[in-house]
Amino acid sequence: MPQAVNSNGVSKLQPTLYDVSRMSGVSSATVSRVFSGKARVSEHVRKRVLEAAKRLSYEPSHAARALAGRKTHTLGAIFPEIASGFYADVLAGIDEVAAERGFDVLASFVGKRRSRPELVNRLLRQGRVDAMLLLNLDDTFDLKPDIYDHLPIILIDHEMPDSKLPVVGMDNVGGAEAMIEHLFEQGHRRIALLSGPAGNYDSDQRLLGCRRAFSRLGLSLDESFIRNGAFTLASGQKAAREFLDGKRPLPEAIFCLNDAMAIGLMSELQRAGIRVPGDVAVAGYDNVEAAEHLSLTSVACPMRLMGQMAARFAIDLITENERPETHRLQVRLVVRNSSGRKSGN
Repeated sequence: MPQAVNSNGVSKLQPTLYDVSRMSGVSSATVSRVFSGKARVSEHVRKRVLEAAKRLSYEPSHAARALAGRKTHTLGAIFPEIASGFYADVLAGIDEVAAERGFDVLASFVGKRRSRPELVNRLLRQGRVDAMLLLNLDDTFDLKPDIYDHLPIILIDHEMPDSKLPVVGMDNVGGAEAMIEHLFEQGHRRIALLSGPAGNYDSDQRLLGCRRAFSRLGLSLDESFIRNGAFTLASGQKAAREFLDGKRPLPEAIFCLNDAMAIGLMSELQRAGIRVPGDVAVAGYDNVEAAEHLSLTSVACPMRLMGQMAARFAIDLITENERPETHRLQVRLVVRNSSGRKSGN
């Protein structure tokens, strides 16, 4: 059996409806109609589609017909990893709306062992879902502009340059600005930042908000006071040890761009006898459940609401062909004890 090839001549393991569409020069919807037999198609077009399918050794499967008919009543949700807090809340919101509307949710987690493009393409090829919700893509992920012809896609918490796909996101920039303003109002001037992984969309947006606030408030941002973390407890602990190395005075406040790092940093500072906020103030971002128990000042993110809204958008698109617009949800500053003034101030 000859191998299927894409437009660049690269072989694939299994040809898709998309390949037939490209080779025959007609839309994927027309290809679907040819194989479903439920709508009239001109004989000329039908022959072109069938000839392309024969050349590609494409055989329409039951899954492909289900995809064409949008009858699986299942939403696919792809997450970067299995984790509590942020991702769990988004998934809970998706599942809540899906259940209300009679849909199931197929959740997949990329982790470090899977390729997200391969996973998306496999779900598309298998026809197991009616729409796909993609959370927190990185900037290297490439979605074909016309993939929307095959499957409704909603992006969660990450806008993609030059993409027309709808996004449900949140105001990361504004949330970070609000936190820097709060620390400033508390009298803190030497403020350090603990960012997330390089290239992470949330981290980059929050760091942008910090820089804007520093500029507007006339504060000097010491670049040596910006440390890179990994959005984990361990990276917060590591950053605390770096701040405690004795080579320079501690900052007056440390803003961690997620709560996990803030919690790890606080625990390491307190283990070393540093009082929070007596000696140094600490703030986080996300407002996870543990933040309240630890009296950690944070920025509350509408994680569950993002999931709910993304699921509603996807289902409305499936059932009513109603294409949503990009929507950015507001965040909220939650002030607790950890960001208070230093002793004596």
